Amino acid sequence: MVYAATVWLILLASLHYALGSSTPGCGMAPPSSGTKTIGSNRQYILQVPANYNASRPYKLIFGFHWLGGNMNNVAPSYFGLRDLAQEGAIFVAPNGLDNGWANTGDRDTTLVNQILAEIKNGLCVDDTQIFATGFSYGAGMSYSLACSNPGDFRAVSVIAGAQLSGCTGGETRIAYLGIHGVVDSVLPISTGRGLRDRYLRVNDCQAKDAPEPPEGSDSNYTKTEYSCTAGYPVWWMAHGGDHVPGPSSGKNWMAEHTWDFWTRGIYVGISDPTPTVTSSTGTSTGTTPTTTSQQPQPTASCAVHWGQCGGQGWNGYSCCQSPFVCTVLNTWHYQCL
Repeated sequence: MVYAATVWLILLASLHYALGSSTPGCGMAPPSSGTKTIGSNRQYILQVPANYNASRPYKLIFGFHWLGGNMNNVAPSYFGLRDLAQEGAIFVAPNGLDNGWANTGDRDTTLVNQILAEIKNGLCVDDTQIFATGFSYGAGMSYSLACSNPGDFRAVSVIAGAQLSGCTGGETRIAYLGIHGVVDSVLPISTGRGLRDRYLRVNDCQAKDAPEPPEGSDSNYTKTEYSCTAGYPVWWMAHGGDHVPGPSSGKNWMAEHTWDFWTRGIYVGISDPTPTVTSSTGTSTGTTPTTTSQQPQPTASCAVHWGQCGGQGWNGYSCCQSPFVCTVLNTWHYQCL
């Protein structure tokens, strides 16, 4: 009986993540993009997708600025993620008090909760696909939300972070990606390892060596994918550089791997159809993903690498630029891999 009940719980969780869950804002006229004021005169920038469809649940992504920055430093690029989303996600850039995220008295957690409520009531959100990322102090805030709001956020990407905004809770599973430079002169990589290690424990991950590159270029990185409870992976990416929100040159591998984590990695073992882990640069290993029958087309009118190419309610590109293939990740999202 206990075994049967466990199996049913796993099946129900899988169905929940595969089909998604929409919010009260579905079907309503959307608010406009721009700067919004909420609560005790706090602000955030809202970016509603072009050609927004009120009947389609969207991903919701929070981006948090660094110390001395503000919401305008995050919007409109959102650490390179908005280009990858290709108008397939709602983006939010909250503004910190005193240009940071001290979260005194949980004031910043309260702000996030107020924004979540406002957006869910006004826009069509898939509340199984809410994510947070940030750099430095903003990474600390993203980590804090992983601790306090794992029921709201599906996964976080913590770039050069430390425990700066508190950690209320921190004993509930959440998918976790940590990115850090081996010679970070502001927040040493040991602080990032500490954040990672909490979720290695909480997510019941198997012990594994995590090689890190030597000091040098921030485009030289390693990636370790830990074997954890299905649906709650932990990835660790170390690069050869300092305290940076993205690579100083070349492609934005931090954004690409964050997007891959949020759209593929978190579904391994739980969704139907089930994407499998693909081989990639670094220390991760895996197998070939399930793909659709559509062939990539060498044309600029198709989605780029990592871009969305299909899914229920998707009105954008339905093909991929060569040599990439449209890959089924879940009911709502196909991606060019």
